[in-house]
Amino acid sequence: PLDLIKEYGTDAVRYFLLRHVSPFEDSDVTLEGFKEAYNANLANGLGNLSSRILTLSEKYLSKCPDIPERSDLENYFKFFENFEIKQAMDCSWNEIGELDRCIQDTEPFKVVKVDTQKGEILISDMVIRLYKIARMLNPIMPETNITLKKPIKENKKPEHPLFLRKE
Repeated sequence: PLDLIKEYGTDAVRYFLLRHVSPFEDSDVTLEGFKEAYNANLANGLGNLSSRILTLSEKYLSKCPDIPERSDLENYFKFFENFEIKQAMDCSWNEIGELDRCIQDTEPFKVVKVDTQKGEILISDMVIRLYKIARMLNPIMPETNITLKKPIKENKKPEHPLFLRKE
């Protein structure tokens, strides 16, 4: 794993092992499978989603919306209590998928141009949901949790992609 960590980072390797490798059964682990999961779920998934939302936030919101002190993560933590780590990971990625669909369905980048207030509400809600996802990543991808929360709180798009796409 040291070569993978050197190339992709610790959190990417943690992600792959926790979501794609069974702790109880044999698992098919290949470099091609790792790269596919990395590009699909981290670079194109979480990375692209966070970049889109934070770009909208920086452009259309004057500051970070008020982040609730707590998020409802009861179902998520039930998986951890039962040592069902893959299901906890799937729960996080379901949230990512739902938020991505929300952007596609509501098109806040169009709404904000015709109804500023409605657009700002949509974007604020998305920022708060992204922060919830960052909280979910804390026990499984702690570096990503920190890297994602910082630009959210600063209301700035990231200087660098969260995860660079690898060929």
